[in-house]
Amino acid sequence: MSTTNTQYLTVNGHQIPVKNLDKPFWPEDGYTKADVMAFYIKVWPYLAPHLKDRPLSLVRYPEGINGQYFYQKNFPAAPPWVETIPIRSKTRVTHYVMANNLETLIWSINLGCIEVHPWLSTQWHLDYPTYVIFDLDPMAPATFQEAVQVAFALKSLTDHLGLALFPKISGATGLHLYLPVKPVYSYQETATFVQRLGEAVIRVLPGLATNERMVSARGGKVYIDHLQNQKGKTIASVYSLRPFAGAPVSMPVTWEELPTIQPDSFNITNAAARLAATGDLFAPLLSLQQELPTELLS
Repeated sequence: MSTTNTQYLTVNGHQIPVKNLDKPFWPEDGYTKADVMAFYIKVWPYLAPHLKDRPLSLVRYPEGINGQYFYQKNFPAAPPWVETIPIRSKTRVTHYVMANNLETLIWSINLGCIEVHPWLSTQWHLDYPTYVIFDLDPMAPATFQEAVQVAFALKSLTDHLGLALFPKISGATGLHLYLPVKPVYSYQETATFVQRLGEAVIRVLPGLATNERMVSARGGKVYIDHLQNQKGKTIASVYSLRPFAGAPVSMPVTWEELPTIQPDSFNITNAAARLAATGDLFAPLLSLQQELPTELLS
């Protein structure tokens, strides 16, 4: 059967229409839409708990990583086996998809999705995130290694506060540090917490870190982005593919191995084996509910 015609994959008893499975999503590397589906099927047991009950922003690359891409959040006519949640803003109601089953993820990949972008909160506490994220983005000539230095400075602060912090490589040039919390803090409070700790690091390492919002003002430093903690903001999930050369994967790492890790250490070909060897290093995020110091929330 030609892959330019619609075919059907059966997942959990649901027939999912798919097409163009041989379409190159990474033309230079040769990875296709079918390869993306195969990857997510392999990592689904590890990924699923981190997506459960979280609204998603779908980033669609219908022509692969070199083509135009766009964000889509509203899916009022999704298939019946795709769970959605209506979220009201001041001007409209948006029907967000939640990947609570594998068939939903396969359906989204058929639409051209490469990355998985979940909310920081679940449908049960939409206004209260379950983790805080420190998004460290090195601005050239700053490097990944300098982002690692900033990450360890932040870890020193969270260690002092008695809080556990979990690193993952972004799959691009930076780092994401996750701090799981009780879902009782507002997005404003968690963003302020990241801002306060970022400011402390910047005072100690002024030549290395910055929180300047204007790219042109960052001076080749590592940007500590507290604004990623605003409601509705999303970041590439753990175990998500990224739309860059080599098909990198955003993977958790240990603090012990972080100094020797490279941004492209894990990709579509070796991430599943890594998971099989280490298990889910982000599993603590599913149960650990830490309390933040009130003096750093405003």
